[in-house]
Amino acid sequence: MVYHATPRPFPDWPFDGVEDWRSADRSRRDAYHEAERAASAQTVAGRTGIPVFKLTSNGPWLVGAQEIEEALGCYQGSSPSLRAELERDDLWVAWLDWLRQTVQHGGFTVR
Repeated sequence: MVYHATPRPFPDWPFDGVEDWRSADRSRRDAYHEAERAASAQTVAGRTGIPVFKLTSNGPWLVGAQEIEEALGCYQGSSPSLRAELERDDLWVAWLDWLRQTVQHGGFTVR
């Protein structure tokens, strides 16, 4: 459901301070927000599921619907005996239910 990877760094703050941010052209602020959002949503090409760093470190990390669907698909592909064993834990069942619900909302944010 998850995979280990090293996250790429977030973009450096391109402003000289709060006043520079406030006075900056809208397109300059938007470009920074776009770069930050791309870093928050990063995945690793060729890997499926959710990168572990999104669940074990402070974000902001965006976990998208596709990542969640891949993770749930991996879980569904595991052996019935393993799923039965894991699903004896109410917290695990609640986690799976929550993941299924977040797909309907485009994913979730880890802060």
